[in-house]
Formats: sequence, C-alpha cells, structure tokens
Amino acid sequence: MKRVFLLFATLISTFCNAQNNVGVISMTDITIPGVLIIGSYNQLIESEGKPSSRFNSTINPVNKRCIKECGYVPPSKVVQCEHLVYEAFEYVRIGDSVQLIFIDLTKTKLPIHIKDLVIDRTISQKNFLYEIKKRGWWTDDANDYKIGRIESHYGTYSNVNNYILDFNENPYSSVIFTFHNKPFNKKIWWIEFPIMRIGGIVH
Repeated sequence: MKRVFLLFATLISTFCNAQNNVGVISMTDITIPGVLIIGSYNQLIESEGKPSSRFNSTINPVNKRCIKECGYVPPSKVVQCEHLVYEAFEYVRIGDSVQLIFIDLTKTKLPIHIKDLVIDRTISQKNFLYEIKKRGWWTDDANDYKIGRIESHYGTYSNVNNYILDFNENPYSSVIFTFHNKPFNKKIWWIEFPIMRIGGIVH
C-alpha cells in the first residue's frame, strides 16, 4: 500500500502548475448519496464504520517553483497523514479532518455528482469526454490526457487511459479520471482527488 501511495505522489508531482485547463473542479462540487466527502474522523466512522485497512504516510511541502507560479504558501514542513481504505473509497486523515481522495467505481453503484455532471460505473470514456467538452471543461489543445497508459493505483499494470481536470483546492495538481483501455471495456475504473491544501485539511 505504501508503494501505491508513492506512485500517487509521483504522479501528482508531474502536474505542477496544471492551471491551464478550462474548467476547475472543487471538492465542494462533489456529492455522493450517503457518502462523506469532507468532515471529521468521528463523522467518517459513524457513517462508514472502521476502514478495512489503514497506513501512515506524509505530505511533502510544495515545490518552490510551484509556489512562485501559483502564489500559494505551503506547509513549512512535512505533514503526517493516515490513509483509511474502504471497499470502494479511500480517505486521507490529518488530525481530526478527513477527505475523500479515491473512488473505485467498479466497486460501487452510487452516482458521483460533480457540479451538474453525474458519473457512475457505466460511463464510457467516449461519453465522459463528450460531457466535459459540452460543459466547456475540456479542449483538446489545452487539456492533458493519457498521462500514463499503465494503471498506477493498484499496481496492476493494466492498460488504461487517464484524463485530468484542474483541481481548485490544490494549486499544482489535478483530478484524475481513469478508464479501462481494453477492446471490449472502455468504462471508467477510478477517480483520484488531490489532497485539499487551500481551504482544506492541510494546515
């Protein structure tokens, strides 16, 4: 699990100054019926129960180049955090605060609402791209996609396509939407959210 987090951290570090995208996703835009998005640790335990596994990690300060470009003041030192893993969801905990950072859509039938866009386990990358283009969140010239063709979160080395959209509360990173890239399966697999730094759980 720690190795997976290192992959996650490495991937995030490549998105410094990712503010070239047309649309911006905020964590406050996201709702899932009956699922805690941001809150306290006690709220999480009350709503989801105890996690199936957990592990400790750290959040590094932001690269100085990113600070200058984004006008953001990061934590002065490494921040300790804990990852709380459930069947379809993963949270990060810092102190008493928790935030949803990962959703495996193959393991939940719940719809994910992002602004007025509803995503569930049946959406294909073709329909997803159509929907975000229709909303003006994506242009082929300005946005990045297919960051990696190899699945990184679970370390399965499966072929995938990754699409990224700008994240409001983290000035140097993006939300990652990962789709299967198989001949008969182009549906969404998982979504990964950066940890909120601005107005969020990193203090």
